[in-house]
Amino acid sequence: MKKRFLLILLFFCFGIVYPQENDSLKEVKQLKYDETSSLVPVKLNSKKIENYKSQEEFNYLTTAEKDNWWTRFKKWLNAKYNAFINWLFGDYKANSILAAIIGVLPILLILALLGLIAWLFSRLNPGGKILQKPRNSEVFLSEEEELIKNEDLASLIKEAVKNGQFRLAIRYYYLQELRKLDELELINYEYQKTNKDYSEEINNSEIKQQFSTISKFYEFIWYGSFKVTESDFRLAEKGFIRMTDALKKLSHE
Repeated sequence: MKKRFLLILLFFCFGIVYPQENDSLKEVKQLKYDETSSLVPVKLNSKKIENYKSQEEFNYLTTAEKDNWWTRFKKWLNAKYNAFINWLFGDYKANSILAAIIGVLPILLILALLGLIAWLFSRLNPGGKILQKPRNSEVFLSEEEELIKNEDLASLIKEAVKNGQFRLAIRYYYLQELRKLDELELINYEYQKTNKDYSEEINNSEIKQQFSTISKFYEFIWYGSFKVTESDFRLAEKGFIRMTDALKKLSHE
């Protein structure tokens, strides 16, 4: 028993005095320094550097945009857009999807505006109206112009007298004389002209006097608010017949 105790005591003592060797399997790390004796400085090609500097794609410097009306307009537009977004969403922090929608919203608005302009141009078609062949002018004649230019006034006079429409017959008589004056180039007939205008255009004194007489008959009977009898018509008709005879005489000279 004593021997065993002494052996254990000796084992502990020798273990403290002679520590165990390091484990041979443990990795040993050593500090190494770079060798500078064989290093050579890198030589840069100055011409290539200058060439790169002259190329815009290698220019990474940001320059401040000059302040002008365009930059001020963009700043104002951006401020208005941000104010609209703040008004629309308030202090709400948008998630990734909503942030993406807000980011593309200006592009969508611009595309919608361009689409609206294109639609309006397609409906109005200003280019087509300019390039297309001009249409023949559509002339809308008044009742008086239609009678003078296209109707057989002599037949209308006879029909009106036959039906007892003496006021209408006087109107046809007067329009017939205007047609004759226009055909003889004594007047230039236009619907908007007055009887006074026609009278001033006539240079022949006799024709002017006759025209003044039938104009008085016409204005008195056509615009009068009384019943026109056959005797009234026959009296006025004599003036129109004298006018017709004077024009015939002038056309044969």
